[in-house]
Amino acid sequence: MKIPSAMLAALLLVAMCQGAEAQLGDFDDAASSRKPDSVPIFCCFSYTLRTIARSSITSAYMTSRRCNMPGVILVTKKQRHVCADPRARWVQNYLEHFQTLKN
Repeated sequence: MKIPSAMLAALLLVAMCQGAEAQLGDFDDAASSRKPDSVPIFCCFSYTLRTIARSSITSAYMTSRRCNMPGVILVTKKQRHVCADPRARWVQNYLEHFQTLKN
């Protein structure tokens, strides 16, 4: 079975364009779904591969339990929503930091 070159190129382009950063209205790895008259639910489909400086993060929160993959959404000063692995030690430290700020 032969795959047309254009289709192969399109698949490669899609695979290369997947990043771990998402902005509202233009989600790459965080997706939003809405039920009528409800708050959007954000889910992660992959995690950032790099540590983000805590000084550039304004808030952090866990994704919904309804998501297939657990994740932490880190909101940057530029209002970008970045998906992070909740098992990563640096992410756990950030969650603890923001929890102490709430208290």
